Amino acid sequence: MNGISLLIRRITLIILIFLLLFLCVVRLISMQIVEGDEYFARTERNYTAVQEMIATRGQIFDSEGRLMTGNRAVYRIIVQKAFLPSSTQNDILLRAVKELRECGEKWNDSAPISYTEPFEFTTDDADRLRAFKSFIIVNPAATVDNCVSALAKKYGINTAEYTPEEVRLIGGVRYEMEKRDFSYENRFTLADDVSVDTVIRIKELGIKLPGVDAVEESTRDYVVTGIAPHVLGSVGAISAEEYASLKNDGYSYNDITGKYGIENAMESVLRGTNGERTIVRDSHGVAVSDTVTKEVIAGSSVRLTINADEQAVLQEILANHINWLRNSADRGNDCEAGAVVVLDAKTGAVRGMATYPTYDLKQSVEDYASVMALPGSPMLNRCTYGLYRPGSAFKTITAADGLINGLIDRNSRCTCTGRYTFYADYQPKCTGYHYGYDVVNCLKWSCNIFFYDLGRRLGIAELSSFARKFGYGTSLGLEIGGYAGQMSTPDLYEELRGEKWDDGNTLQAAIGQLDTMVTPLHLAVQALTLANNGVRYKPYVVDSVWDYGMEEMLYKTEPRVAEVIEDKNDAFAIVRQGMIAVSTLVNWPTSSALWNFEGLPYGVAIKTGTPEAGADGVYNSTVMGYYPAEDPQIAFGVVLENGEYSRYMVRNIIDCFVYHDYQPDMDGNGIVLTPWKRR
Repeated sequence: MNGISLLIRRITLIILIFLLLFLCVVRLISMQIVEGDEYFARTERNYTAVQEMIATRGQIFDSEGRLMTGNRAVYRIIVQKAFLPSSTQNDILLRAVKELRECGEKWNDSAPISYTEPFEFTTDDADRLRAFKSFIIVNPAATVDNCVSALAKKYGINTAEYTPEEVRLIGGVRYEMEKRDFSYENRFTLADDVSVDTVIRIKELGIKLPGVDAVEESTRDYVVTGIAPHVLGSVGAISAEEYASLKNDGYSYNDITGKYGIENAMESVLRGTNGERTIVRDSHGVAVSDTVTKEVIAGSSVRLTINADEQAVLQEILANHINWLRNSADRGNDCEAGAVVVLDAKTGAVRGMATYPTYDLKQSVEDYASVMALPGSPMLNRCTYGLYRPGSAFKTITAADGLINGLIDRNSRCTCTGRYTFYADYQPKCTGYHYGYDVVNCLKWSCNIFFYDLGRRLGIAELSSFARKFGYGTSLGLEIGGYAGQMSTPDLYEELRGEKWDDGNTLQAAIGQLDTMVTPLHLAVQALTLANNGVRYKPYVVDSVWDYGMEEMLYKTEPRVAEVIEDKNDAFAIVRQGMIAVSTLVNWPTSSALWNFEGLPYGVAIKTGTPEAGADGVYNSTVMGYYPAEDPQIAFGVVLENGEYSRYMVRNIIDCFVYHDYQPDMDGNGIVLTPWKRR
């Protein structure tokens, strides 16, 4: 019986083995014949990558629809992780870089080490070197050769296989790739804006450079480079800090972002939406399909409130005036900088915004260091980020405050005898003697004594609160930003100087001195508020937003009231009379012809200032006002650093923005003979 049982078990085992073999044969036949095509296809299509398609950035136009900043097509050399063999990536990257160098191209490599031996650090920036060494994990005291060795170790570069210079080339690119978060989802741009010949060369080497490709995309084209560069702004590669905060918003390290100006302020509008293309390649690297799986949406375009022609003339007016001061004027010969802002008096729209010295936008993009090295800080937008005392231009605010509060009226008289004697221990002087003058004539002659006394009676709390209604010490809300400035107060005085406020400080605050600091934009907004009888509009420089091709307007900026000051006792009408009176003065130290308001059909409302600018004997020159006085179209604010006669620019500003008629009077050497137009 035991023998029979053993035989049965053996037969059963043999049957099971044959059955399993049969099933394996059947499955093998199925895989080879029935499913063979599918598996073959899988072996041929086993490399798939999603490539980001960069959206075309929206354009920037002037108020007449003329292109100021646009785009142009460029070729870029990119690296995609899905197609880059990890085992040979160092070989491939080295070959790609050498090809780029032979073609005369630059590539993205910010490692601060020279390319050739003997190696040297290429920067003296201690912070940059420290960050680089930390990134590649070396001691802060590491030598340049230590850093090259660290690159080799970090990125698996065989020093026996490559020369030291090749190690540096590979290590620099790998360093840049890691910095830019190179991944399956995030490609690396090896080179920007390469030539067609370079593209052809890279394409020809496609089989030898798996993972390296050439793509056609758009880049920023600065069409108008010398007009309103501070307003337009520029774009640049996304920084590590920006990427950390923006990656959740869909940004990649290949994106660009606006750095300042409209490019930054309207980033979300201009940017557009990137698309995606899915590329499938066979095992030989040959593409078998290329499908757009997410459509690109171009950015929207922005239309500005600024007319490029008027802006160019405004910049010329400012430059010519400073040129005249330096070459011909009797005072203000050391003036080297200034700013002018012109607003639409009825809406707050920016009509012009000029800063001197200025710069070329394209040069700043191509050679930022050279622009930064220019004297006078030309990249500083003095219109919105230059802070200055307003000086006597502030007296219009003090006057309006006193009139509205009933402390003075049209007939209130001044007791100016050249010195303010209310306080025994502090008796500041005036520039003349104005005994018996009313408020209109005190504005005309800029009598300090009248406004010292009015400021004392108002008190600093009331005066600072009232000035804030004009925008002093507040963010004005302009799209491209700007400083809020500050109004003199006891708290600010103690914070800045560590001293207690005294009564004499109120007197200085009442005439726009002490710690009161504003931008030229604030002066223009002050003028606008006076022009509108106490209604302050928010300034804006974006007129409207359109689709990319400027065929459909998406939305338009509407004027927005930021503050309403209740007018009482005809305060603003009386202040207007005083400002008109300023424009009629005839006994300035220089020829009255310099005012040259003759022939204008309407009155001109202005108020000037000569505020102290720090050191003894150093003064700025300010003027703010509006025109026509009876029905204002423009409001303006001007500051000249260490300059004089800012009022002489007013007629030229009116000619430019109201009558579109301005020609400087110059000699054959390009020197401005006079700061006004001969009529």
